Amino acid sequence: MRAKTLRQAFAEVGNHGPGFDTIRLVAASSVVLHHSLVLQIDPVRDDWLFAFSNGYTQLGLLAVSLFFALSGFLVTPGLTKNGNVIEYLSRRFMRIMPLLVLVVATTALLVGPLLTTLSLADYFANAKTWLYLKNMTTSLSLQLPGVTSHNGTSNVNGALWTLRYEWMCYIILAGASLAGLLRRKWLFLALWAGAMVAMLMLYGPLTETQDKNALFVLLFLFGYFGAGTLLYLFGDRVPVSFAWACGALAALLLCLGSKAAFVLAPPLIAYLVIVIGTCRFPWSDLLAKADLSYGLYLTHAVVLTILTNIWPFTSSLLLFVTGLGVSLCVAWCTWTFVEQPALQHKSLPGRICREALSRVGLRA
Repeated sequence: MRAKTLRQAFAEVGNHGPGFDTIRLVAASSVVLHHSLVLQIDPVRDDWLFAFSNGYTQLGLLAVSLFFALSGFLVTPGLTKNGNVIEYLSRRFMRIMPLLVLVVATTALLVGPLLTTLSLADYFANAKTWLYLKNMTTSLSLQLPGVTSHNGTSNVNGALWTLRYEWMCYIILAGASLAGLLRRKWLFLALWAGAMVAMLMLYGPLTETQDKNALFVLLFLFGYFGAGTLLYLFGDRVPVSFAWACGALAALLLCLGSKAAFVLAPPLIAYLVIVIGTCRFPWSDLLAKADLSYGLYLTHAVVLTILTNIWPFTSSLLLFVTGLGVSLCVAWCTWTFVEQPALQHKSLPGRICREALSRVGLRA
């Protein structure tokens, strides 16, 4: 019996992956665990996945990679249907930026003053306090004067580093759409393959990913984002079955630890994630009521910092359980009062942009 295609599998679930909410929440929770482990171990060097993959990935980076693969798969359909880049970027802006602005402002202007060892006058007179607001633009400036983060440094909410690369991937996809590469999917495949080859040629043998420069990190994460896009574009050709999923998992385990992982792991992981996304779990309907993953990801490091400043945690497990519970509550609030209301106005930036262009005689 011939296996059904990925497109057919999604049509059977109403073109909405019931398992995606589970994957996002597990990935976000994994990042919380990764950051909690710093109390007792080096969360990279001592990570079993880091050792198993010969430095290719670790728990936190794998979770981020899952987000990028899902993002590539989920944002591509809206762009391919009408090719409206302004509307596409408008939706992305309203999904990402409102909560980012709130979290950065709250961290600098409320959390920082409560936790700093400096006087309030010195805290607000320090340039680093105001430089922290740069994070609203995804340009990082993570230090807050007199504040010690959960990891023992003055860098508060290091998880913000991924947002810059997410926007870069969005812009690459927008450029590909304008160039007609999404209509000619084989050309997008060539673009993705070229990026992967460039990464291997420019950076050579395996080393710890975090030691690489911004271009490497962009190429690494675009590998996952682009793989998600390709799986959507070629969804009518990609087979889906338990046997294919097992084969993909076996191939992934075999390639980890070699240079081939840089090219093979992104599509294999993206395939497994998206196939799981077609599955309905007993809790899928509950998770569908609120997407807590972004709020959890964006606020958990601040929550961990607050917790470790008010209580001398020594157990990573206790910090993880406590931090996850509190962060989920915060994420529910941000979804209810910030993210969901913002999404009701997801076309607003696009309208403003089109009106501005029309005033100068341009059409969009």
